[in-house]
Amino acid sequence: MPAAQRTAWDAYLTVTGGLLPAVGEEPIRGATTGCELRGFVVRIERYAPLWGADGPMLLAAVRAAQALHQRGDRTALADLLRAMADRLYLISARPRPSRCEPRARERGLRNEGVYGTAPPHRRGEAHG
Repeated sequence: MPAAQRTAWDAYLTVTGGLLPAVGEEPIRGATTGCELRGFVVRIERYAPLWGADGPMLLAAVRAAQALHQRGDRTALADLLRAMADRLYLISARPRPSRCEPRARERGLRNEGVYGTAPPHRRGEAHG
């Protein structure tokens, strides 16, 4: 698995395995969520250069997530984290372009039905 896909999967597992469940708990675990969010921020900052055009978008999204956490807006934070998880899943599942077919990469970058199924966190399945 290429580094971009491997690192996207690592970040995906971080957000879906720890951060989203922490945000969804009643009452919100402020300190724990803050620590998990900081760890997620570090991963995004470190890995973003590997993700091409998705990198800057995910960096902006993680900054917005920090602001939402500071304001205590759990609903918006959870929505944003789910959207980020979706994007990370797509990056991790992105097919490698064929050397024989130059347009294969462009087709692989589309979101519409390319991967056949939803990410595990959207299907309610365990992952890892």
